[in-house]
Amino acid sequence: MPSLSETQDQVREYDKKHGWGEDQASHIVLHMTEELGEIARRILRRDGYKKEFFDRKELAEELTDILYLNLKLANTFHIELEEEWNLMWERYRKKTNRS
Repeated sequence: MPSLSETQDQVREYDKKHGWGEDQASHIVLHMTEELGEIARRILRRDGYKKEFFDRKELAEELTDILYLNLKLANTFHIELEEEWNLMWERYRKKTNRS
C-alpha cells in the first residue's frame, strides 16, 4: 500500500491529467458534503432506518470517494497530510479522554 504522501501525489497527478487541478476549494467541499450524505444513507440502511438493502461495497466506495476529495482539498492548499497526520497522531497519543 502506498504511503499517504504517495497517495496524495497520485491524486495530484490524476487531477492534473484530467484538468481538475484547479477546482475551487468550495466546489471540493460541496462534493465532500454530497459524498458524506451518501455515506449517511448507507449507514441508515445498515441500521434499519432506511428500508433499502445495505451494501458494504457501496459504503466502501463512498468512503474512498471522500478520502480522494480530502486529499484533493489538501493538495489545493498545499498541505502535506502525512506530516499533519503524524502531528495529529502525536497529540491523540497523549490524550486520555475525548475532550
